[in-house]
Amino acid sequence: MRLVEIGRFGAPFALKGGLKFRGEPVLLHLERVYVEGHGFRAVEDLYRVGEELVVHLAGVTDRTLAEALVGLRVYAEVADLPPLEEGQYYYFALIGLPVYVGGEKVGEVVDILDAGAQDVLVIRGVGERLRHRAERLVPLQAPYVRVEEGAIHVEPIPGLFD
Repeated sequence: MRLVEIGRFGAPFALKGGLKFRGEPVLLHLERVYVEGHGFRAVEDLYRVGEELVVHLAGVTDRTLAEALVGLRVYAEVADLPPLEEGQYYYFALIGLPVYVGGEKVGEVVDILDAGAQDVLVIRGVGERLRHRAERLVPLQAPYVRVEEGAIHVEPIPGLFD
């Protein structure tokens, strides 16, 4: 069993145990989640209120029980995640991949940031290219960034790794 973090619970919603959910919309496709410190819980109901996603879990039947879960991390089992379309990736699958520029390994992905308009790779460097700066931020944007067979290839753009 391999768990990956998909979000956190926000504030309680209404009086019957609803919780606002902050995280990956993959929750819409899951029948159960793993709640930090509480184990697996079935997803009994899920709906949107405006832009917010509200979830009701098995055993969380009132606002007091929901308040105990606020801020906790929510995980999904990798095997439960829905398949993605060609060219789409789960963040966790990119973490740890080596990054190459012009055929030379320059580092590996240590994190991915949601910067609003686009996702940004956090690359921890190796070798001469990144010797003076331990990490670089690279927008995860086609066509100059390609994910191919267990590696990320970045086109050499002047100033990006100099």
